[in-house]
Amino acid sequence: MLSIVPRHYFLGFIPLAAGAELITVFGVVNKASGIYGLLSIFTGHPITAAQLVLNIISLILLPVFLYALHSVRRQQALPVVAFSYVYFLDMLANLAFTIYFSVTWFRVFDATATAEAGKGTASSLDTASERGLSITIIVLALLFKVYFCFVLFGYARMLVRKAGLRSDNGEGKYMKQLQFIMLAIAPSFWRRGGRRAGKGRMVNTLEEGIEMY
Repeated sequence: MLSIVPRHYFLGFIPLAAGAELITVFGVVNKASGIYGLLSIFTGHPITAAQLVLNIISLILLPVFLYALHSVRRQQALPVVAFSYVYFLDMLANLAFTIYFSVTWFRVFDATATAEAGKGTASSLDTASERGLSITIIVLALLFKVYFCFVLFGYARMLVRKAGLRSDNGEGKYMKQLQFIMLAIAPSFWRRGGRRAGKGRMVNTLEEGIEMY
């Protein structure tokens, strides 16, 4: 699965750095929309508990995305790695909310379609086509979200390798611990050369031990 993470380009022709910045900008705009969602409370517009929670999460993450945009532009490896994990968790949360909202919407849609069919105002073919189009749009949106996550991890990996970061060479008490935690997950993904590099270092260590002996 890690092999499908982009190495150099976003969408096949846009530099990975530009793609990561573009994705982060989209994320900032998306999180800022939570402001308008909360304003609907004061305008008397009906809002569900799930929508309220989603808007609150968006506002909480807005400063994180703004700081991440600054880090992406300045090519700061460790903050970008942290943001990649945050984006991944946010993607999982969005997936859960999307499934919930989709199921709710389809229930309302089916009830409305059934009522219209009883009145003879809608055909089953129209209902099926609308449902199919909705499902297609939802699936495509989720696939793009997953791809965006891969792009961010690809860009973070590029910065990590460029800076020569490893799980064991962090600086500062807390930053060292944070770096260890983030880069210790799937270490072969972050290393240059992946598993081969890890095997190479193991062989070199054994050879050095034999020579010392």
